[in-house]
Amino acid sequence: MSNQAATARHVALSTISFGLCFAMWGLVGAFGPVFREMFQLSGTQAASLVVVPVLLGSLARLPMGMMTDRFGGRFVFISLMVFVSLSVLIVPQISTYSGLIAAAFLMGMAGSAFAVGVGYVSGWVRPDNQGIALGVYGLGTMGQSVAVFLGPVLASYLGWQSVFYIGSGTLLLWTLVFGLFARDAPRRKTSASISGMIGLLRREKLAWGLGAFYFLTFGGFVALSIYLPLLLQDQFKLTLADAGFRTAGFVVLATLLRAVGGWLADRIGGSRVLAGVFLGIIPFALLMSWPAIVPFTVGALGCAALLGLGNGGVFKLVPQYFPSSSAVVAGLVGAMGGLGGFFPPLMLGFFRDRFDLIWPGFVLLAATSAALWQLNARVFLPRQIASEQEVHQEHRRLSEPIRAGTWATFATGLLIASIVVGSRNLENFDAALVIYTFATIFMTWGVSYHYYMWLQKSPTHVYWKRTWQLLRKQGARGARLVVHRTVTDLGMQTFIRKRSLNRWLMHQFLFWGCLLAVAITFPLVFGWIYFGSAPNDQMMYVTYLFGFRVASFKIRTVVSWFLFHGLDVAAVMVLGGVSLSLWRRMRDQGAQAVQSFSMDFFPLILLTAISVTGLALTASTMWLRGNFYDFLSILHAITVVTGLLYLPFGKFFHIFQRPAQIGVKLYREEGKADSGAWCARCGERFASQMHIDDLKQVLRELGFDYSIAGPAETWQGLCPACKRKSLANAQLRLKEEAHGRSAD
Repeated sequence: MSNQAATARHVALSTISFGLCFAMWGLVGAFGPVFREMFQLSGTQAASLVVVPVLLGSLARLPMGMMTDRFGGRFVFISLMVFVSLSVLIVPQISTYSGLIAAAFLMGMAGSAFAVGVGYVSGWVRPDNQGIALGVYGLGTMGQSVAVFLGPVLASYLGWQSVFYIGSGTLLLWTLVFGLFARDAPRRKTSASISGMIGLLRREKLAWGLGAFYFLTFGGFVALSIYLPLLLQDQFKLTLADAGFRTAGFVVLATLLRAVGGWLADRIGGSRVLAGVFLGIIPFALLMSWPAIVPFTVGALGCAALLGLGNGGVFKLVPQYFPSSSAVVAGLVGAMGGLGGFFPPLMLGFFRDRFDLIWPGFVLLAATSAALWQLNARVFLPRQIASEQEVHQEHRRLSEPIRAGTWATFATGLLIASIVVGSRNLENFDAALVIYTFATIFMTWGVSYHYYMWLQKSPTHVYWKRTWQLLRKQGARGARLVVHRTVTDLGMQTFIRKRSLNRWLMHQFLFWGCLLAVAITFPLVFGWIYFGSAPNDQMMYVTYLFGFRVASFKIRTVVSWFLFHGLDVAAVMVLGGVSLSLWRRMRDQGAQAVQSFSMDFFPLILLTAISVTGLALTASTMWLRGNFYDFLSILHAITVVTGLLYLPFGKFFHIFQRPAQIGVKLYREEGKADSGAWCARCGERFASQMHIDDLKQVLRELGFDYSIAGPAETWQGLCPACKRKSLANAQLRLKEEAHGRSAD
């Protein structure tokens, strides 16, 4: 059998074993509501019951990982599955709550299967494929969703006791199959002693950092998967079957995306995956604190996706940093992850019993995620960036689109979540505007993708990093400069006024017209703003923002006219800017020499079409009694959607690039204060030292070598005047040499 086939076989064997163990691990949580009713348990007692298996499963992962490193995964897996099957077998015989707690504790050993499987799989897989292999192995966590979903269904026909008997028999039968076909990977080194493994954990701080990451990613997954049936029943009054179905969906989504997280980690690095995961969990965790089923569902599914990606990302880092001790470190990391699943249900049960609240638990989840994002940014991400500098340029070129797509998907997900929440569970969402919503979502993905790729270009990346470094360094002075430059350069665009009054007016009309249109259109399209009549006065309109009443105004007044015709005002401003632009382009010979249809005239045509069709809709309503309104509305929708889809790709993209120029102002201010770069030839200061250092770095990253002989060492060590003189001298020498050869 080939190595590839052997690897696939052993990954499949370990994944099925892990899945069955995890199904047994989830049985107590699946029947938590049944046991609560049977033994008349309080919220805290019910939460304690479902987390007891998590406790032993967490604590046992470390010694089980050590045993796997010491004795091999095959022997440890077989012993574990036999023990778990016997523990499951005794549950139907128990008639007291204390006995049930004891049995649930023993069943918790099933959770330690994860550490066993990581050590088993890692021995069969090459390091460059371990992310995806361990992600596939992690699909075994889907066994819990099978238990949560199918367990209550089978129980309705056979009784809950039969479910436990069937589970025990199935696991015991699979143990025989595993024993026949499983083999340990060939040993590459002698296993360390138990004391040596403990010493490794004492001195390796990175292992504890990975444990902290898994504490949140896997712990959050376990906590929600075992407690969601109870939470959904108590909080939203769902049936047991409905709660089990929703919980199964949560588990399946997180489990499937675990493999995706491992695949992404193989290509862009585990620390980069975790950076997006920890940042994204914050808003989705806060959504789960919302006491309504739709935002709670969005938050839960968002957390499921991110926690699954994070699980795959963490276990790419384990064999990467600890290739010879993957099982023991996996045991530590897995134990931390299991403990992360132990405490949240107890906290949620406590908050619910004492204060009838659950939101503090989810706020704590968001705060923990923010802290771990900072830890990753300080410790692991710099190591990832440093290692990428040594990676072949072709590999970096292939990984950047994946990173960009990941961040774009994350940004789009946040927008979708904000639409759901801001429109009060889509209650205030206008279905007639759905085409604009979908176009905006697509535009968001495209802009985010393009912007990330733009930031990865070496010159832009240097400015981007420097901007944030200088902001932290300059503090209040830097913040004042940013505010001042934002007003003058972005708002008033005074630098254009110095070039031409006509050009400045053109930019002002276009800038403020488009900004006004966006400020009105997007909140309306997303359902964030809507208007309604006052209940006791039909001549009074009320403005609602995110469902909250913020203002009221009389209709048929100047204020109401401007509010209802704001888009018409914006259209007139845009048409004024377009007219000035065309006037300049038809008369300015410099503009005529470089302009093109796709980059100069098509954007103007698009803005004109959007504005004219928008004004035509108003004209149809006010003066034509609604004639042609349907045709004009379709035509206007086509022009707007085209404009939104064009934003990420055409000339309009510079709208999103323009704010980054504020960083250049910070850069210049800081450069004036440093020691300066002095010309190696004439001794004059010609630039800031920071600028020259960054320029050298960018040129190296782009593959250019400007090394020269002499004290300057590189071409960038000379001032512009001396560079011109050096070029002139070089050309003169070449000319003299050419004449000399001719004379010969």
